[in-house]
Amino acid sequence: MVPNKDDFQSVLSHSRQLVAEQLELTEKVIMDVAKAAPAGIAERLESLFQRKGKRIRSTLLCLIAKSGETEPDSNRVAHACAGIELLHLASLVHDDIIDGTDIRRGQKTAHKEWGTQVAVLIGDYVLSQAMRCVINEESRDVPVVLSDAADKLISGEILELDHSGDMNLSFEMYDRIIDGKTAALLDAAARIGGVLAGFTKEQADLCAQMGSHFGIAFQIVDDLLDYGFGSKDLDKAKFTDLSNGLITLPLLYYFEACNAEERSEMETLVKQASEAGVPEKIIELMNAKEVFKKAKACAQQHLEKALEIAQTLPAGQFTDEIVQMFSAMDSRGN
Repeated sequence: MVPNKDDFQSVLSHSRQLVAEQLELTEKVIMDVAKAAPAGIAERLESLFQRKGKRIRSTLLCLIAKSGETEPDSNRVAHACAGIELLHLASLVHDDIIDGTDIRRGQKTAHKEWGTQVAVLIGDYVLSQAMRCVINEESRDVPVVLSDAADKLISGEILELDHSGDMNLSFEMYDRIIDGKTAALLDAAARIGGVLAGFTKEQADLCAQMGSHFGIAFQIVDDLLDYGFGSKDLDKAKFTDLSNGLITLPLLYYFEACNAEERSEMETLVKQASEAGVPEKIIELMNAKEVFKKAKACAQQHLEKALEIAQTLPAGQFTDEIVQMFSAMDSRGN
């Protein structure tokens, strides 16, 4: 089936079909982690692992890995993908606790279902198993890349917490935060894909840059979705960032464009963001400054940079699919 090029979910579905063998093996590796876990952990992991996400990171890794001249070993790819997905899942479990999120992927979050203490420990266990997935990888670069990504994820989250409610957040600090909390994992997935494709270090570095630009665009689109801009069947509550005092790109653009009186009004509203009717008032003011359009344009700039690099990869259906995925990203509705 030819995907609708303007629909990200359609493109992603088609991409997953192209690498279905590797993704199926990935799911087996992930479920084997649950089966091998001690009693009391295994049952919870099985429940958690069945709530599958979009697998964007592992799909990108697979596409890059298969874009080289030599077909990569599917087991190596699957274990790398499992490491990436488990690291991502561990971060989500911990993020949901920090953010007080009740719903994730249409179901109760781990801390709502099992309590905060158990959820923290489950997240820790998943993180340790992410590293174990690549412990026997023949290229020592892969576990190092995954470990570095974990460091950046944690650093990014701490930076975000340190600047929660910071109305004077700079664009530079915002970039540092999203470079850690989102771009780092897509950077790692793309770099590992390059390693498994047999690319040179220089080519793998370019893949990492490509993944990073894609990750930044992904986070900016997430920022927009939190305000309901472009959202469709969102699998988490809107205004979560706003209610938690997180200053994201649309609000930074508003502060850049407003006068002192407007800024004072907005700062007051942001502090009251959890109250009924306040988010809608914030959105009304932000729409008047066209900040959502500015943020989307910024995401598109990063996607264009990712596309430039993607087009330097070896020609073929997998590279074509990466280009399609990047081209459709800014239309993502959830």
